[in-house]
Amino acid sequence: MGLEISDEFRPITPIRTVSAATSYNFNSRLSDLEETELPYNYLDGADGDDHDKCHTPKSAAHTLKQPLVCPQAPKKSRPSTKKRGPPPQGFFQVPDDLPSIFLVLNHKPSKKIRAN
Repeated sequence: MGLEISDEFRPITPIRTVSAATSYNFNSRLSDLEETELPYNYLDGADGDDHDKCHTPKSAAHTLKQPLVCPQAPKKSRPSTKKRGPPPQGFFQVPDDLPSIFLVLNHKPSKKIRAN
């Protein structure tokens, strides 16, 4: 009843993995190819030395331009010199016997407070 497998679910295919011992070597693949299959000769480096090494482009189009004038340093914000005034409703008078206003509830707490 509840354990029937629906036809709309297909079984999951396992993932193919390659172990570290059988890693792909690009140089061995190049040596297996014939020289006519290569776009230019990787093995001899005959098409030029600029393909052998990576380098940073140094032409004028790729360099940063120097700014004409240095920007000003950000200014520090000034602290406020105004003092806050009293609230618009005014202050409330507090009686001298403030604890007499509140009721004392004597009930047993449901949980104990642990002091560690």
